[in-house]
Amino acid sequence: MLSKKNRQDETPSTVIGKGVSLEAARMTGQESVRIDGTFKGDIDIAGTLVLGEECCVTGDVHARYIIAAGRVNGHMRCDTVLHMASTARIVGDVEAQSLIVDEGTQINGTYKIGDTADKPRQPASAKGPETQAHK
Repeated sequence: MLSKKNRQDETPSTVIGKGVSLEAARMTGQESVRIDGTFKGDIDIAGTLVLGEECCVTGDVHARYIIAAGRVNGHMRCDTVLHMASTARIVGDVEAQSLIVDEGTQINGTYKIGDTADKPRQPASAKGPETQAHK
């Protein structure tokens, strides 16, 4: 597991900024990604995924480490730690090896904590063309 210092110091290689709306069938990448805008489609990131306070994602989300502060309408799966900030609004099922939930977080779905890191890494979804996250 990443130390807290390493997670905070990790600079995303891709940023979808506030006010940006992106519709794609799927986003994949090996590096860290930050989303502050709107993303419609599935996300499968091998690195850290940061979902900012004004972020709105519609689709399934899978990453090694996730910090969620915005809205997600879809299944969330995290290989290590899923940290949900007080502003997070999740509609969908949640799976993570470890879960941190700040007071005020809203989750409408089921959750499974533990064992998920033992499963082989699989994409969030295998449908449609891909949008690659690049440096």
